[in-house]
Amino acid sequence: MLTGVSPPASFFRVFHFRPHFFFSFFLSLPPRPVVGLLHPAPSPLLAPRAPPPGRAPPQAPGARHGGAAAAGGRAGSGALAGAFPRRLPGAPREAAGMALVPYAEGWGLQGLRSPWATYRFAGRTVRLRQDWQRLGVAAVVWDAAVVLCAYLEMGSIDLRDRSVIELGAGTGLLGIVATLLGAHVTITDREAALEFLESNVQANLPSELHPRAVVKELTWGKDLGNFPPGAFDFVLGADIIYLEETFGELLQTLEHLCSEQTVILLSCRIRYERDNKFLKMLKGHFSVYEVHYDSSKDIHIYKAQRHSHKDDF
Repeated sequence: MLTGVSPPASFFRVFHFRPHFFFSFFLSLPPRPVVGLLHPAPSPLLAPRAPPPGRAPPQAPGARHGGAAAAGGRAGSGALAGAFPRRLPGAPREAAGMALVPYAEGWGLQGLRSPWATYRFAGRTVRLRQDWQRLGVAAVVWDAAVVLCAYLEMGSIDLRDRSVIELGAGTGLLGIVATLLGAHVTITDREAALEFLESNVQANLPSELHPRAVVKELTWGKDLGNFPPGAFDFVLGADIIYLEETFGELLQTLEHLCSEQTVILLSCRIRYERDNKFLKMLKGHFSVYEVHYDSSKDIHIYKAQRHSHKDDF
C-alpha cells in the first residue's frame, strides 16, 4: 500500500476494521523500497553501528546520494515465501533467476518504474537507466548497492589498478563506481540483462575508462570456465543473497573466483533466517566478519577471505 493512498471503504467492511489484524499484518511485511530525492547537500549515508558519545556519524564523501528513483533494499521471501511471487508483475520469466527479488504485487512499485536513477559518486554524476517493464527488479537500483558504493568511496579500500569482479550487477552502479575509483572491473550478470547493463556502463564512464570495465555473462555455478580461477583482488556483491536455491551455486562461484588474497565484500539487508544461513555456509569456507553497518538503511557489509589469509581493514 502506497503512502497517502487510503483503502476503499469496502476493505474495512471485509476486515471489520480489527486493529490487531492490521498491526500484525504490517509487522510481517518486508521493508518497502524507498523513493528518494536528489538532496541539495551531502547526507550522512553511512552511519556507524555505535558512534562514540558526542561524535557525529561520518559523512559520505559523495555529494548527492539518491535520485529520481533511488530505491530501497531488496526484499526476500523467507518466512513469507508463499505470499511473494518469484518474479514481479510485468517482468519476464527468464528474469526470475537474475539479480531479482520476490516482491508482493503493488508493494511500493510506483517509484521503481521510474526510467532513471541519479547519484553522485567519485566526483561524477551517475545517471542510470532503469527498465522495470522489461527486466523487473533486475533493472532498478537498491540500497545495498548505494551503501557499498559509498563505503568504497570513503577510501578505506584502495581500488586503484586492482582487479575486481561484480556478481549480479543489475543496473551496474557498483561496477561503474569501482571503475571510477580506479579498478579494472568485470561486471557480470545473466545473459538477459547484459544489453541493458552494457548500456548503463558505456553511458556513465568516460571513453578513456571504457577498457577498464568489461561486461560479461556469468550464471553462478555454470560459466566458471570463462573466468580464470583466483584471478581477482576483490569480489563485490550487493543484495545477491536472497534465493536459497542459489546458495550452493553462489558459494561455488565465490570459491572459484577467490585466491588466498582475494577479498569478498557483500552488502545486504538481513531479513530472514535464510539470509543468515548463507552467511553460515560462507563461514564454512571463508573467514567472514562485518566491516560496516548503515543503521539508516539497515544495510550490513561483510568481508570474507579464505581462512589461511585474513587481514583486517
